[in-house]
Amino acid sequence: MAAEIVGPTRARYRDLLTAAPEAATLGRAVSPARYTSAGLWGDNILLIDDTWTTGNHAQSASAALKAAGAGCVAIVVLGRHLNVDYGDTASHVEQARLRRFSWGVCVLRRGAHG
Repeated sequence: MAAEIVGPTRARYRDLLTAAPEAATLGRAVSPARYTSAGLWGDNILLIDDTWTTGNHAQSASAALKAAGAGCVAIVVLGRHLNVDYGDTASHVEQARLRRFSWGVCVLRRGAHG
């Protein structure tokens, strides 16, 4: 998908990661075993992720790339667009707008974390 959208960098796009067979059993935990990659020999990588909640898959992907020999790994996260006309999404969006943001509060568990 990224290669289709980002014209100026399209020629440099490479699909580097493959989901490991056991990826589905790893849950949400960060694990470099979630992905495999061919040797990278110090290549610097820009990882594009469509993270929805925790970012654990991006962290796992970064760790797998480093294990495969990547130099620097930078992650750019693309947020998802919500269709407010679908189901009760409009209600969820409105409730989210009413809550104040805080780095110290988990949006999934509504409690302090840290």
